[in-house]
Amino acid sequence: MKVLVPALALAAIAGASDSLSAQDTTLASWKTEAIASAKLKERRTIFIATPEEYATGAARFPVLVILDADDRPQFGAAAANIRFLASRGAIPPVIVVGVANGKDRTHDMTPAASGKTATDFPTAGGADAFADFITDEVLPLVRSKYRTLPTTILAGHSFGGLFAIHVAARKPMAFHGVVAMSPSLWWNDTTTAAGYADEILRARGAPRLFATSGGLEGEIDRPTRRFAALIESSKPANLAFGYRGYPENDHGLTPAPSLADGLRFVFEPVSVQKLPFALINMSTDSATGARLLAESEAAYGGGARSLGLPELMPEPVLNTFGYLALQLWKNPMYAVSIFRRNVERYPESANVYDSLADGLIARGDTAAARVELRRAIDTATRTRHPVLAESRRKLQALEQATTQAGRPRP
Repeated sequence: MKVLVPALALAAIAGASDSLSAQDTTLASWKTEAIASAKLKERRTIFIATPEEYATGAARFPVLVILDADDRPQFGAAAANIRFLASRGAIPPVIVVGVANGKDRTHDMTPAASGKTATDFPTAGGADAFADFITDEVLPLVRSKYRTLPTTILAGHSFGGLFAIHVAARKPMAFHGVVAMSPSLWWNDTTTAAGYADEILRARGAPRLFATSGGLEGEIDRPTRRFAALIESSKPANLAFGYRGYPENDHGLTPAPSLADGLRFVFEPVSVQKLPFALINMSTDSATGARLLAESEAAYGGGARSLGLPELMPEPVLNTFGYLALQLWKNPMYAVSIFRRNVERYPESANVYDSLADGLIARGDTAAARVELRRAIDTATRTRHPVLAESRRKLQALEQATTQAGRPRP
């Protein structure tokens, strides 16, 4: 499938993923699962949304768990931001799991309380059981029904942010990434900030951890900044930690920028924008481009290993490089070799056959192009890939040209 090349290479990558269809972000459009939880001794509800790519192939995807799924405006904004970031190559497409609240949100998301906090929140203290519910019941259910990768991220806001840090400290190997948005670290007279920081710093393994706070939420902003300072002051080399403050945001506004920035931080090791590939521009020659591609594949592989992701370069990136070879460097032979690599790596994608056909057409091998277009059509029909119409159009044009070429001249 043709992409936008080379308006810069990264813009092409966005185009290579096909246009996003209009998708309702309200919970009504999401699949609902009910869980009779043995951990919580009650029936709970989760919402699951798969990325658009889920329906057009056999690929597996990381899992993002978001708390407070009952907050529809916040959850809808999260879904939209996730799709936007994935469409731009900033993060991979993910399966989103929204965990709805039960009868006592405070109990579920808070650690044990002491002092005045215990008086103000008498039902507090269920964080460990809630963490077990997510890791031992929610995630196994999702993995049994959906095509998932081991990569798992947890995101929570307010009490959910406090819970996220609690999990990072007490279950450091449970998630590859944790996004704690405006965490309620005022808990127990702010003693939790130092306690959790110490636990995270002492842990042998830890997730990529990102925390945020708003300048207009003083009781949260101050202890969160203290928590971040404690982490930064003694951070070991193997701990990936980031903090961002939003000076003009209050408690209700921090979730939108926090989740977007947090996911970009978690997936930074595999961000397309950070790869050497991103340096390609109109003046880049093919030899330099090939070197940058090799460096990008090595860098991506290392980052992917750290996150439990497949180490192969994603199909859209390699596809875009093939079109750079075809359109920028005018090298159909090189383009075909790149497209064939994508066919070998992603045989369940209809798009790889369509792109290979483009390269073969440019090389003048229309017979081989027709074979690849038929494969694209067969695969797209089976997987419902949107490239189907374009592949049919191309095949029809080639067959008509072949028929006309075989007719005797008058």
